[in-house]
Amino acid sequence: MKCFLATIWVMAVMILFSSCKKDPASSRSLIGTWELRQAQTGMIPNIDYPRGNGNMLIFSESSYDKYTNSSLVKSGTYTLVRDDSVEASVGLVVTRGQFKNRIIFDNDLVSPKTFIEVSNDKLTVLSGYFPLDGGSYLIYEKIEDKH
Repeated sequence: MKCFLATIWVMAVMILFSSCKKDPASSRSLIGTWELRQAQTGMIPNIDYPRGNGNMLIFSESSYDKYTNSSLVKSGTYTLVRDDSVEASVGLVVTRGQFKNRIIFDNDLVSPKTFIEVSNDKLTVLSGYFPLDGGSYLIYEKIEDKH
């Protein structure tokens, strides 16, 4: 009986940890320097950014740097986790299979969720709640690989 209960307990712990595990494939594709190409926030129309605009995200294995107009504005750590709640979190309908990764900056589990999608050399970031004009849709282009 003790062995049976121990087995159930171990399986429950494994299920719990697997639901929030880091997605290593996405983490590897995120590493590098990304420059902002397009932003849409709240009620503001899309803004297109030219190459060399200085609005960048730089990711290493577990840390990031954020630059605005070529000035470092924030540094810290990040974690990627699988999260299937994008539609409920941002209030948009997304294509099935997209935005399954949530990025957590600086272990901040209180702020609204931020979801990412990496495809080819494009990083798309969704955050906020769009129906209340608080959503943010950012598209970055990879300008340097750090693999």
